[in-house]
Amino acid sequence: MRDKSDNPVRDPASVVIGAIAFHMIGGLVVQMSPFVVAGLMAGLSLSERDAGIVASVELLALAATAIAIAPFLSRLATRRTGLLALLVTLIAQAASISDTTWTALVLLRGLAGIGEGVLYAISLSIVASRCGNPEKVFGYFQLVCAIASVVLFSVGGEVTAAFAHRGIFALLAVVMLVFAPLLFLVPNAPKAEDNDVSSDTGSPAFLGFLLFIAIVLYVTVSAGLFAFSGPLGQRVGLSTSAVGYILTISALVGLIGAGAATVLNVQWGRTLPISAFCFGYGVVVLVLCLWRDPLAYGVAVVASAVLYYFSLPYLFGLAATLDRSGRWAAAAGSAHLLGFAIGPIFAGTVIADTGYTRLAAFSVAMTMTAWGLAMVVLSGGFVRKHRTDRYPDATT
Repeated sequence: MRDKSDNPVRDPASVVIGAIAFHMIGGLVVQMSPFVVAGLMAGLSLSERDAGIVASVELLALAATAIAIAPFLSRLATRRTGLLALLVTLIAQAASISDTTWTALVLLRGLAGIGEGVLYAISLSIVASRCGNPEKVFGYFQLVCAIASVVLFSVGGEVTAAFAHRGIFALLAVVMLVFAPLLFLVPNAPKAEDNDVSSDTGSPAFLGFLLFIAIVLYVTVSAGLFAFSGPLGQRVGLSTSAVGYILTISALVGLIGAGAATVLNVQWGRTLPISAFCFGYGVVVLVLCLWRDPLAYGVAVVASAVLYYFSLPYLFGLAATLDRSGRWAAAAGSAHLLGFAIGPIFAGTVIADTGYTRLAAFSVAMTMTAWGLAMVVLSGGFVRKHRTDRYPDATT
């Protein structure tokens, strides 16, 4: 655990900006997954399930790579490793634009996921190991993602409609190149790892595992609904273009959630914010799956964006307090990616087999289970044991 002396008042701007660039490049495909699915369906005439498999392969490779590299991040040259991963990702993006076979695309998207997973894990590790205010910095992450999404959702809808999967893969490559120069702001040498503080947190491996599962469950639900926001919108009578505009609006309004997490930080602890977004998302699930009304759909999509951008800083920040090396923060990012990889398959399978009513039931149950696990982590040792640290739980 960090104590007060370990936390500077302000984190270095160059490190924060560089970490955001790593995060944007590594997590870009997660944001744009609805357009990847739509582009694959339009360009290759794939079914929902087959398109979901292609998208999920990349996300699974992303998550698996982030998990695998997490224990070694403190010993790797940060900038050099990131640039190599970016090169691998760009090669896969370029090849995906020209290839039209399903098998080749599966392999190429898996390769892209490997590079993206390295970049994503590094971004979270930087915050945990070099920044004293993880919730605030992770809030900045979500602010930038929300602002970028306003533009990317509008452009993504147009290029996907015009050029199918080639258009969206080209857009991904261009955005990655735009953020690439900012990677040089992060020091190449990893920060020396502090003494192991795992003994200060009771059972950090157990707590970390519970948090990992909680994030997977929560994000699986949100990713499943996000990936099928198009079909859900068509179900209430909206066109694909209308859904794209609603997603754009949701990304803009989602700034409220990211901004709230940045401003509040942990002033109200973690129990209250985590409970709020879990129960709020349960309501969103019920509205999207059970209420066939265009206005209700639009409100629910916007609310889901606000809650999503609000939730991630707290989940990642909670993981960052488990150790100083950034391993658990990277593991939390892996859980996030794993949930996004499972989400499209989960939602597509449940919808195909049992319909939207059962999807609502499963999703609410998973969200409440995630909340319960997070509460166990919050009361499982390190929060109770360090109430005078700068990351207390303010609910007691």
